[in-house]
Amino acid sequence: MKQWKSVLLLLLVFLAGLAVGALGTRLAVRRTVQQAVAHPEHMQLQIEHSLTRRLRLDNGQQVQVHEILAGARSQLGGLHKEFQPRAAAVLHDTDQKIAALLTPEQQARYEKFKDRTWPALRGTVREQPNLKSEKWENGKTGTN
Repeated sequence: MKQWKSVLLLLLVFLAGLAVGALGTRLAVRRTVQQAVAHPEHMQLQIEHSLTRRLRLDNGQQVQVHEILAGARSQLGGLHKEFQPRAAAVLHDTDQKIAALLTPEQQARYEKFKDRTWPALRGTVREQPNLKSEKWENGKTGTN
């Protein structure tokens, strides 16, 4: 009997560690994505530093990598400007369709769900500010 208790305790500790690890990973990924969207210029710098360190780039290569990544960020900014309104419309339509199926009690829970897990649908998508497309272009951060 004592051996079973030890095995059960070990299993519980393992499962608790697994749950904490999964939650921690989810939060870390969410934060990283939010930071990348909010500050693409910081992501570019992180990529540059990582490539420089891991590949041991010389000064000339660093300059070229910077120019390549800056060009890519500018192109992505153009795509973002082009597709963000369409994506917002799809999300808004999706939100409206889901809300229409729900009872008033479910709608209240749905709003809480969106606040926690789907921030782009807080309220309605059309009420949300743009994701500041100018940040994607030419390194603008809103403070420049």
